[in-house]
Amino acid sequence: MSDAVVIVPSKTADVGRLLKLARQDTRIAVEGESHPPVISAFVTRVRETLNRLVMPTAGLVVLLEGTKDIVSGTEHRIYRSGDAIILNANEHVDVVNEPDHKSGFYRALFVRFDRALIIEAARLWPQFVNQELRLREPLLTDDLCSALLHAAEALSYQTRVSRRVAEHRLLEVLLILAEQGAISLTPKYVDGSVVEAVRLLVRHRLHFPWTTAAVSSEFSMSEATLRRRLNSEGQTLQHLLLDERMNAAFTILNDRDASVAEALAATGYQSRSHFSKHFQQRFGATPSEVRSHRSQTRLPD
Repeated sequence: MSDAVVIVPSKTADVGRLLKLARQDTRIAVEGESHPPVISAFVTRVRETLNRLVMPTAGLVVLLEGTKDIVSGTEHRIYRSGDAIILNANEHVDVVNEPDHKSGFYRALFVRFDRALIIEAARLWPQFVNQELRLREPLLTDDLCSALLHAAEALSYQTRVSRRVAEHRLLEVLLILAEQGAISLTPKYVDGSVVEAVRLLVRHRLHFPWTTAAVSSEFSMSEATLRRRLNSEGQTLQHLLLDERMNAAFTILNDRDASVAEALAATGYQSRSHFSKHFQQRFGATPSEVRSHRSQTRLPD
């Protein structure tokens, strides 16, 4: 765990409406299924440590009881009852789930947003496509609680609704998150600059081992199309990734109280020598030199 800890203040103390969705753990149903539940409950009475957890799809976590520590790159944040968290597809995180010291339970909900659902939301509400995020964590408002309950009802075995109705209720959850500025929708195809779209995609997941196949899949285009469109803007994926990783490393070392090892982890490098070579070629100084002189050094234009 990182030493730089941010305790996230709870957005609301009223989570009782959602507790009925987390009476028992439903992760057993998730394991081994090709189509896991869209809304699942995480319930435990023991401390859980999950290292290098990879998110298969984007999702919303709502913490109902206990605390959740999440480490992503150099960031370590602590969440409490009433907090909500967006986790991105392919994001690698270290997680500690701690039961509440009074009740003895840890309870949380996870809402899975499939790629197809996000594409549909982007089609319906293009004003939220690739929007600049205003909130680091969603606000667990009454509207969001009601939308979650409405979606859970449609997805439960006790009700008989069409797949389309259930999808619309999940879209309502996505719309509320988009209106809050807590999530950015991604279109099926990139209509504008593909270079800028790639930068936005990888910028907050630089530790992920991005490949042409992974990026083209995110944009629902072929690898050949991605290469052709990048080439038309005079760029390659390798160059873009190096550019974003080096700029992020400089910021981490120059503006934050982080070690070189943390900069490596945040930017996805396995080899320290490889990282240092690229860094020195870019900035004319080693990572350690920039870290020790961060107050005098500024990122070149």
